[in-house]
Amino acid sequence: MSSSIELYYFIFLAAILFVSMFFFLRALKMLKRKKIWASCRNSSYLLLFLFLLISLSLVGSNVLTYHRLTYEKPIASLHVEQLDKQQYRVELLLLDNCHKTSYVLQGDEWQVDARIIKWYGWANILGLDTSFQLDRISGRYQNINQQRTNLPTVFALEARPEYDLWALKKKHQWLPWLDAEYGQSTFLAMKKNQSYQLSMTQSGMIAREKNSRLEQINNCKL
Repeated sequence: MSSSIELYYFIFLAAILFVSMFFFLRALKMLKRKKIWASCRNSSYLLLFLFLLISLSLVGSNVLTYHRLTYEKPIASLHVEQLDKQQYRVELLLLDNCHKTSYVLQGDEWQVDARIIKWYGWANILGLDTSFQLDRISGRYQNINQQRTNLPTVFALEARPEYDLWALKKKHQWLPWLDAEYGQSTFLAMKKNQSYQLSMTQSGMIAREKNSRLEQINNCKL
C-alpha cells in the first residue's frame, strides 16, 4: 500500500473502532437502565462493527505484509556508451542525492559491489528497509583468461558514512533486529547506448535493463 492509502486505511479503522466503542457504551447504558431490548440491539450493532474491524484488520495486515516484504526501491541508474572494443564509458546517477559520475571501464560487463545490512522480516513489516552502502564499480571480462591477464578497472563509489551501520553490526552482534551483513555484486553486459537500473529489495540488490534513459533521469528527485 502507498503511504496515502495506508493513511486512509488507518483513519477508516479508527472510525470503525470509535463507532464500536459508541455502541459498547450505549449497550452498557441501556443495560443499566434495564432496557434489555435496546441493549441487545446496540450489542448487535457492536458485534457487526467488531466483525468489520477484525476482517479489515486481517485483510489490511496481509496486504501491508506483502507490500513490505516485496518492497523495491530504485537507488541508481547507469548509462553505457561504447568508446572502443571492450572499452565503455559508464555514467552512474545516484538517485538519493542526484549525484552523477562517469567511469571508463574495460571489459564486457559492468559490476557494482555493495555492502548490505538485512533486517529480519518482522522489522521489515514495522517499516525498516534493507540498508546498503555502494562500494565500487568495475569492469568485468566474460572470458576468464582475459580477466586473469588484464588489470581490472575499479573505482570507489562512496566514502564511508558518518554512521557506519556495517561497522555497528560487526561490533554489536547481539542486536536482535539485524539479520545479516554481507557483500553483494551485481553485473550485466555492457551494451552500446543501453540504460540500466539498480534497485534495492528487502533481500538485496538487483539490476535490470531499461529502454529509456529519460526514465532513469526522471527517477532522480531534484
